[in-house]
Amino acid sequence: MTDSNTPEIPQPPAPSERSENADDRQVIQPYVDPEVLAEDARAAERRKHRRRMSHEHIRRIKRKKRIRMVLIVIGALLLTIAALAAWLGLSALKAKNEVEAAIQAASRIQSQVQAGDADKAQASIEAFSQHIDATYAQTKQPVWKLATLVPYYGSDVKATRDMVHILEDVSNNALPKLAKAAQALDFNSIGIKDGTIQLGDMASVAQDLAAANGVVADASVDMGKIGDTHIPQITEAVQQGRSKFKELASLTDAASRLADVLPKMFDLDSSEGSSSGPRTYLVLAQNNAELRATGGIPTAWATLTIDAGKISMSTFGDPPRNGLFSQDEAASVLTAEERNLFSTKMATDYPDINFTPDFPRVADIARQIWHRAGHDGVDGVISVDPVFLQRLLKVAGPVTLSDGTVMSGDNAEQRILNQIYIDTDTQAEQTDFFTMAASEIFTHVLKNVDGKNQQLVQTFQKSVSDGHLYVWSAHEGEQQRISGTTIAGELQSNPAHSVTGVYFNDATMGKMDWYLKREVTSTYDKTYPSGAKQYTIHIKLTNTADAAKVNAAPDLLRGYDHNGNPRTGEIETVLYVYAPDEGRIVDWTQDFDQFAVHDGLTVGVKTVTLRPGESFETTVHVLASPAANENEMILRQTPLVD
Repeated sequence: MTDSNTPEIPQPPAPSERSENADDRQVIQPYVDPEVLAEDARAAERRKHRRRMSHEHIRRIKRKKRIRMVLIVIGALLLTIAALAAWLGLSALKAKNEVEAAIQAASRIQSQVQAGDADKAQASIEAFSQHIDATYAQTKQPVWKLATLVPYYGSDVKATRDMVHILEDVSNNALPKLAKAAQALDFNSIGIKDGTIQLGDMASVAQDLAAANGVVADASVDMGKIGDTHIPQITEAVQQGRSKFKELASLTDAASRLADVLPKMFDLDSSEGSSSGPRTYLVLAQNNAELRATGGIPTAWATLTIDAGKISMSTFGDPPRNGLFSQDEAASVLTAEERNLFSTKMATDYPDINFTPDFPRVADIARQIWHRAGHDGVDGVISVDPVFLQRLLKVAGPVTLSDGTVMSGDNAEQRILNQIYIDTDTQAEQTDFFTMAASEIFTHVLKNVDGKNQQLVQTFQKSVSDGHLYVWSAHEGEQQRISGTTIAGELQSNPAHSVTGVYFNDATMGKMDWYLKREVTSTYDKTYPSGAKQYTIHIKLTNTADAAKVNAAPDLLRGYDHNGNPRTGEIETVLYVYAPDEGRIVDWTQDFDQFAVHDGLTVGVKTVTLRPGESFETTVHVLASPAANENEMILRQTPLVD
């Protein structure tokens, strides 16, 4: 029996049936496995079924394939981003560490230069450069550039790269010159020896310092243009960078000016093969026991001559009264603003020439008076006071004056500014003592500071910074280089560098200001949308005198009232508050007696009278110009007694 479902397989013909013809060929039929045929049939059926799938089904299949591909791409992208983020994170950490190390090195440079430690300063400069180079090597990598394209935080990365690029420019173009100059500013070669000023190689590095200062100053400006970021740590780093660069810019600016000016002023400039010739300066010794805006009344005058660094000084004496201006002359010598604020006494009475807080103006009037009295012209004017003299004695050691008085670095101020007015009755005795003390202290110092260069230079630095030493040059080019520095003691008319001034003039007509305690502070308040910053100025004056003791002292100590009668312990003081240039006085807690304008600056004036033990306080808000930008306001005031 056969299976009806099994196909029949044809059988080959029997041999007897083959053709005898020679052209006949044997035909062999291949054997095909039935299972193969069955599988082919099933495959054909499946193909037939597939062709019948709907379009929607086909779309679903394709969609799944696309999703699978997208996920693969996203996964690859995420892995790439993660790798880049890790790369950027590691690089940023290295950059952060290098920047922090660079800032630490920069912080040391200023103190080391001021201390005259050239070797350490040079090492800090080199360390700063190395750390900045390492930071730049990190931020110039491609991953940092890619990161700047990231939305929102890309600007932060750009700010970081900009800051590092600025630092790299300084590292390449300024620090090598500063490192070279540091050795020339070594205090071991700067000072006074055998009465001769020594400046080492200062003149030779003036050009290097000027070039370095230009790069650092530009960098400081560019750093100020980098705004805040979205990341507090980056904002803090940028702010630290700005702050340190302001300090570095201030240091290089001062060093550049000094290297340019001092060799000429001290007759030590041999850049053209010969010195510029001897210099003679008028020296004013101010007496802080009777306050004036720049310190105190200029009680004693002398001349200081410098010939190839060699110092010689005349004996201090009374001011030349025969050189003073008449009342009529004062009307043309003084401006209308000066006459309004300070009266014509600023030109007619020598104790009042420094009613104004503008020392260049004081110096010019003093020079004119000196010349009108028949003296030769001078190359400049220098102002000193007993605070400066006492500091010099700390360096040189004590001195016994010709009258037997022992002056030291601890008692000179009290002896000169107070005790002499208790011990003597006449103005002539008091003036003689003041002039004698000033002369003999200077002579002693010149002979006893050899080998004490570091202490001496630091004393000069401190006295310049707090207003106990001012210098004005009659040579226009030199004065331009001095202008804008603390030693110039000038009114600041530059809105980009805001200064608030708080100055005092005595109206007691005695020597009671030894007992006047002055406390003046400045605090930042807020910044307006315009960019203008507001500050709080707090002023407190206290009469610390013991009424019984001062009333037992000579009348010349206590002073006289406006009717010429001896006072009984009160201190009368005229207070001046100068607003910043292009700024204003916003409000105040104690009414001013007058508002005026001086050289374009708004001034509030108030007279205060205090009995022994009484105090006066006022709070004044001032507004600085928006042009100041990130520059903080500076508070300048009449110098304080130590």
